[in-house]
Amino acid sequence: MVVSDPPRRPPWLVRALIALVVLLASLWAAGAIWVDGPYSMAGGNRWLALGWLVAVLVAFWALRRHPLARMAVWAVLFLGVLIPWLRIAPSNDRDWKPEWAQTPRIEIDGGILKVQNFRDFVYAPDGAPTERWETRAFDLGNLRGMDYFHVPFGGDLLAHPMLSFDFGPEGHLVLSIETRREKGEGFSTVGGFYKMYELQYVWGSETDFAGVRSNIRGEPVHLYRTALSPEFVLFVLIDAVRVTNRLHDRPEFYNSLWANCTTALRAQTPEWAAIPFDLRMLANGRLDALIFEHGGFRVPDGLTFDTLREAALINDAARAAANEPDFSTRIRDGRPGFD
Repeated sequence: MVVSDPPRRPPWLVRALIALVVLLASLWAAGAIWVDGPYSMAGGNRWLALGWLVAVLVAFWALRRHPLARMAVWAVLFLGVLIPWLRIAPSNDRDWKPEWAQTPRIEIDGGILKVQNFRDFVYAPDGAPTERWETRAFDLGNLRGMDYFHVPFGGDLLAHPMLSFDFGPEGHLVLSIETRREKGEGFSTVGGFYKMYELQYVWGSETDFAGVRSNIRGEPVHLYRTALSPEFVLFVLIDAVRVTNRLHDRPEFYNSLWANCTTALRAQTPEWAAIPFDLRMLANGRLDALIFEHGGFRVPDGLTFDTLREAALINDAARAAANEPDFSTRIRDGRPGFD
């Protein structure tokens, strides 16, 4: 009688890798249910996510002696989350908060940049906005350069960058890449890894975009003059216009990794994408330091970054110039790099 050898188990390293993949995929699926399920994150979705995890654990325990059946059941449970999640589509038609209620569209005709749905809100001391959506025109021949707003809201871990295009006598045009939020939604870093928000390129005034952060929210706002050439500034502007119009016609989801306020800009501009990846592009609270190290700011000789960053803080000047016509001039007075 010939006795066959028992089936060989995969090497321990293979088993460990499979277990790690299953664990990470299970955690992702639970997060997808919690964030993108049919109910609210604070309500039924959390219980659906918990129930899904319990079902996985029960299946693994009940089928612990049958590894192939165990993996088959897990795959069915996982696909039951993944397939509906992949079918969730972005939309421009939701009940948006006022700050994101309108989708910008930009036309260029004969060297004139016409911004439709230019945002220029005025805020009461309690933060209540008076909505002002306008159409503004800028002559590309007046484009002088680009400034950079850096707004840390998570210490040295997280920040919100904004670009301000200087059109001289016509003022400044600010671009802010943001999560487009519905009424009742707040910002969630975890939600940004799923399909909680649409991505929006918002264009408007410095009194709105910088003022609401410094004067209403009390966030530190730093302002730097970039050292980019006029040709490169124009390239960045035109490329951002292209993405803005694409999002107007075909919405996309925000993502905390590859389509956020920093990585979206890096992805759209080939020259920036060529810069070696740095962790500060994701944990971007020190993104201004990274730009400084690459020579991206106009800086007087010998000035250290720490000194520059302290001098770039505009909060006192922004509060003193709140809603004034010369807001942009006053927040730049005396700052290094601004002539």
